[in-house]
Amino acid sequence: MDMSDQQHVISAADKPVLLRSDKYPVPDAAKGKVALLSDFTLLVWESYKSDHAVLAYQKLLERYDIRFTVRLVPVEEVRAALDGPGAKTAARRAENISDVQIKAINLIKEAVKLDATDIHILNYQAKSIIKLRIHGLLFVHREIDAEEGQVLCRCMYGSMCDVGDGNYNDRLSQDARLSRETIKSAGLNGARISTRPMEYGNLFELRLLYGSSKRRRSLKELGYNARQIAAINQMIRRKGVNIFSGVTGSGKSTALQVVLSMLLNLHDGRINLMTVEQPLEYVIEGAVQTPLLCDLDDDEQVAREWARSIANLMRLDPDYLMVGELRDLASTLAAIQAAMTGHGMWTTTHAKDAFATFDRLADLAVPIRRLTDASLFTGVVNQSLAPVLCPDCKRPFSKFQSEVPEDLRERVKRFCVQAGVFIAGKDASCTTCGGLGIVDRTVVAEAVLTNQHLLSVYRRDDGGSSAARSYWVREMDGMTKCQHLIQKINEGLVDPFMGEEAVCGLDEDSLIIA
Repeated sequence: MDMSDQQHVISAADKPVLLRSDKYPVPDAAKGKVALLSDFTLLVWESYKSDHAVLAYQKLLERYDIRFTVRLVPVEEVRAALDGPGAKTAARRAENISDVQIKAINLIKEAVKLDATDIHILNYQAKSIIKLRIHGLLFVHREIDAEEGQVLCRCMYGSMCDVGDGNYNDRLSQDARLSRETIKSAGLNGARISTRPMEYGNLFELRLLYGSSKRRRSLKELGYNARQIAAINQMIRRKGVNIFSGVTGSGKSTALQVVLSMLLNLHDGRINLMTVEQPLEYVIEGAVQTPLLCDLDDDEQVAREWARSIANLMRLDPDYLMVGELRDLASTLAAIQAAMTGHGMWTTTHAKDAFATFDRLADLAVPIRRLTDASLFTGVVNQSLAPVLCPDCKRPFSKFQSEVPEDLRERVKRFCVQAGVFIAGKDASCTTCGGLGIVDRTVVAEAVLTNQHLLSVYRRDDGGSSAARSYWVREMDGMTKCQHLIQKINEGLVDPFMGEEAVCGLDEDSLIIA
């Protein structure tokens, strides 16, 4: 649009009003945060001036060649523009906070008080069941009427989110994010919503993201042992690609935040550590954290933006980079290029164990000569999270082994030191754990510091990751996740049944290491 077209639009109205949404459509992720008026003033909710979706919308307008002026305003002014004439005032909005919203906020507060990471609302035809994931395990919190459950979900999705996929529809899979106004009183850093239809109802899931006051400050507090911490410290000193891997919900982002804080402290903050993340889950003091600047509803745009963002960061004088996830070949090759130019690179990916991380990258078509270059891929840490037993009501395995399944009982006797093994208590009156039998979660990990011999085994042998794992254990005295789990079971920290559920079987190494 040229300047005369803009002037024509302005002269068509005596007072600036909202432009038609179909003319310059706002991406879903920016809806509710911006309003483009007919005089080409872009109202931006002041709390979201640096939000990735808002910045992406501004870039979109620039591509349309729109000459707009940004004005930072309170949320009430944005909403008034979006609602149009006759909209409720901010005061009336505040007065009309519904009872359902209050119930939703109270539910979130209850979950936070219990250290829950997730809230599951299962809406069936006859009833709704609310479950909380506490220390990695799901517990039924309460049951409510089916209509009350659907109203609760519809309210949270429809009136308490600032990012979402349009109107709530219980027959669709949808994603959204609770607004900052909603979660700030609960002490959360954020909360993401995901939904999916069931055969007779739907699942409504909230992932709760905690602020810095809830996070641990050191690798030891997370559960890493001295050998693993020493290996990670060596990775910190190497300028290559270092990867944290694990399944979804394994604490990769938390561990990476701790390591990056260690890196900044090592250099007294005198380095430029830059990140690109989506979503931005935790604040890393001293780092320059940046979001993806694109329409997050467009998978192709997102894929291109990861690689483009890494290339852009390289022009901003970084010393170290952190990329939220290696998700495709383009972003992985961009990360490798950063390491090849002498920059330390930290990132994450999804994999079941440390050596499966290399398999995952190979499946993305990363050239084998790059993947097996120990000067480029310098370290891999793979982790899981296992529940920690309540110290006050846990019970000795030796006295209560009859309650343990026979096959597990035999594995404990074969691989563990029975005198130190405990199982979860069943004391509903225990004030320490509230009858759950567990009080926390601990990292169970394997930290692989690469060298050229190890990666050459991965490259030349038909066994690939299997041969490399066996070499790492036999020749490099590597400590597997299975060994770390057994160590924690022998220390009485982890119930063997829960440990196998969360990590692997106690006999895993005997089955896969040649």
